[in-house]
Amino acid sequence: MSASDPVKPAETEGQNPPSSRTRWWIKRLPDEGNDELRYAIRWNRILGLTFVVLVGGYLTLASVLWAYYAVYRKIPDVKWVDIVVLPRFSRVQSAIGAFYYSNAKDLWEKKDYVQAVFTARAAVSKAPRNLDARLFLADCWLKAGRTAEALRALRDGIRYDVGDVRLQKALVSTCLVSGNYRELLKLLREDLPAHGVKLLAGPDEEYKLLEVKAVLETSDVADAARVASAYPDLVELPGAAPVLASIDWDLGRHDEALSLLRASRAKNPDNVATQVAYIDTVLRSGDQEEARNSADKLYSMFPDLLSSQLEFLRAHGSRLGIDAGPWMKVCTRLLLQFRNDPTAYAQLANLASLEGWSDIAYFLYQYSLQERLTGFPFVVYYVGSLVKAGHFAEADAVWHDLVIRNSSDLAATPNMAAMVAWGVGHESEALQIIEQIKKSTADDPKRRKTMEESFRHYGFPKIADELAGNST
Repeated sequence: MSASDPVKPAETEGQNPPSSRTRWWIKRLPDEGNDELRYAIRWNRILGLTFVVLVGGYLTLASVLWAYYAVYRKIPDVKWVDIVVLPRFSRVQSAIGAFYYSNAKDLWEKKDYVQAVFTARAAVSKAPRNLDARLFLADCWLKAGRTAEALRALRDGIRYDVGDVRLQKALVSTCLVSGNYRELLKLLREDLPAHGVKLLAGPDEEYKLLEVKAVLETSDVADAARVASAYPDLVELPGAAPVLASIDWDLGRHDEALSLLRASRAKNPDNVATQVAYIDTVLRSGDQEEARNSADKLYSMFPDLLSSQLEFLRAHGSRLGIDAGPWMKVCTRLLLQFRNDPTAYAQLANLASLEGWSDIAYFLYQYSLQERLTGFPFVVYYVGSLVKAGHFAEADAVWHDLVIRNSSDLAATPNMAAMVAWGVGHESEALQIIEQIKKSTADDPKRRKTMEESFRHYGFPKIADELAGNST
């Protein structure tokens, strides 16, 4: 009889009570000279059985999980040993993330955009270190016009891939695309340095130029000039001339701004940004003939480029005499070439608003009604073109209709509301709007300055003086 077998009590004339019988988990201890029975728990057997049950259950659950992923879901590269050995489970998550990422790309190619975004989010959630999936998700958000979501997806990757150049460039470019210069400054000065990445201290001058541009867009020109003076080598960059010239112009150094752009234009004739900045500066200086010649040259070099087409239209903006034929030719080409690009049409609509081309703005507004149902924001551009052209009554009618249908979208354009009200003689209403703008821009001098320049451009110097505090 083995030691593990239950001990049978000795046969007596009477049977032992049930309580005296031994079990596999208990044994009776001999105690001679004492009629009372003594028992001891077999802890080794209990612990051994518990261990076997737990291990068996764990392996069973792991096998079920492996079968679910590898057999039922058909996810490749999911290995049983990676599920069983907990330190290797990250490999399973990576395989699942790669599977979702592949499916997301297929869905996007099939134009199932909503499901593609959800699948890409699942890929990033399962495998947060999969930078390719994260970049793909951010790109999907950008193409959908959700720049804030794209930036959020990229920012979440800082803790995992902050040292990867692709993530750094994606973060910077997304800030630029969305026009979020405050976020760009925070990224360059705080977020990345906090994780050991100091782009502003590195050899790449482009990031220093971006810092200057961000300061120029978010603060006053004096701050931008101070930051630019800390980087004397910026002038050697081909793309630095437009930013530095803008600083010179805002500081009143108009001749220096034009001289800098001319020199950069001669040195880098293929730099479109410099060419565009030069044409814009020449137009601001009032030299219409030089602007025409420069725009003609840029268009001849890059006839298919949207920016060259827009600058050509701007330079020939009189649309009369010698400008009539060339303007109509390039405008027609732009409309045909970019008929499937709402972003390009929006840029043309914005130009039409600034120049007072109400016919073009109205055409684009009607186009947007078919594409976007509400017509927003093209209708705002149409109102702006009417205001610029002096058709205030018509602008007021369109604006009131817009307030009824899209009141929530108009919070970003209080300057347009003020100009419409002032144009139809409701000066008190316009002044109330100006007071609201003053309060909302109390901590944002750059935005207030932009609105002030907008008032002056559209022909409302009194409102601009009121906003700037120069009224008497």
